[in-house]
Amino acid sequence: MAVEGDICEGCGTCITACPRQVYEWVDTSGHPSSEKKAFPAKELDCVQCYTCETECHVQAVKIVFPGPTGWERAAVPIVFS
Repeated sequence: MAVEGDICEGCGTCITACPRQVYEWVDTSGHPSSEKKAFPAKELDCVQCYTCETECHVQAVKIVFPGPTGWERAAVPIVFS
């Protein structure tokens, strides 16, 4: 999972959207777009539901995980009902 810091505007959408509370704020003082950014502090708790990725309006979040050929996307997103 990755948050592109130069794209992230620090809106917090991924933080509030994540059902597993994977993200936390990190201080990015001096960054031109935001003084704080989301950071996947609890990345191992991610269930690849893609909610944070689909809700991010600037597409700063990408869900990937280590696989046999390197970093790749899950074959089928997990959907909560």
